Amino acid sequence: MPIRFCAYQYQNRPLAQLEERWRHAEDLGFDVLWNVDTLVEPDHPRTTMFDGPSTLAAMALRTQRVRIGTLVTSLYFRSPVTAAKAAVTVDHLSGGRLEIALGVGDPSAGEGAAGVRWSAGERVERFEEFLDLFDRLLTNDVTTYDGRFYRCDGAETVPLPIQQPRPPITIAAHGPRMLAIAAQRGDGWSSWGGYGIDSDEQMYDMTRDRCARFDDLCVTAGRDPRAVRHSLCAFPPLTPWESVDYFRDMVGRYADIGIDEFVLYWPRAWRDAPHEDSVFEQVCTEVLPTLR
Repeated sequence: MPIRFCAYQYQNRPLAQLEERWRHAEDLGFDVLWNVDTLVEPDHPRTTMFDGPSTLAAMALRTQRVRIGTLVTSLYFRSPVTAAKAAVTVDHLSGGRLEIALGVGDPSAGEGAAGVRWSAGERVERFEEFLDLFDRLLTNDVTTYDGRFYRCDGAETVPLPIQQPRPPITIAAHGPRMLAIAAQRGDGWSSWGGYGIDSDEQMYDMTRDRCARFDDLCVTAGRDPRAVRHSLCAFPPLTPWESVDYFRDMVGRYADIGIDEFVLYWPRAWRDAPHEDSVFEQVCTEVLPTLR
């Protein structure tokens, strides 16, 4: 599967600055431009944070070529029926450029503010049912569903998405049950390491082990692991904009264990290191074309 490079920009900046970054990401040739679904800035309290679906629609209208999506659309804040309607709308607004990413969602993204109090087991059960209904809504004109957590009666999807049979769905998964769901149902699988990972080596070892488990689960599900995109969010302790050599080494190491998509935060997202700006520009203009 061809390698892809994605720009990840939270909608935590003034709108004019966000629009400038979206256009710049497209001009630099990124394959996908992601925003986030959260009620709060999960890492910096009392910080600007605009709505995910609303800014995704703006991304569709302010760009021309780059694929766009929300990493991830969260169970905490969305219902399958309204999330599917929003997805179809953005697919049409963008001319068929929508990428879908689904996950339970990070509790730090505002589950308390949304009044959500689910156990870990219930979150996974809800997700599996959410995914099932969401998929049906994107591929059928009319859907009736009677599940344990989600129900709908004659929900219409008119029109259907431009992309057929539907836009691709990436599933964020780390634990065994979610990994199994992603292996069975996902067009892609997303991993971000997690909190409490303190070194590059810890991040690499954890990702390598997860990749191996995920591939085994794909085989068990009767799927070729190479047909499912393996996406890594370059979350700290990774520092992709440290240097050109660091970036090349990071991509090479992770590609060797099966990663074929790198989700890259905008430079200086995690530290005030001015040199990241120049490394970012050099990598995007000189390195990414050679790695593809």
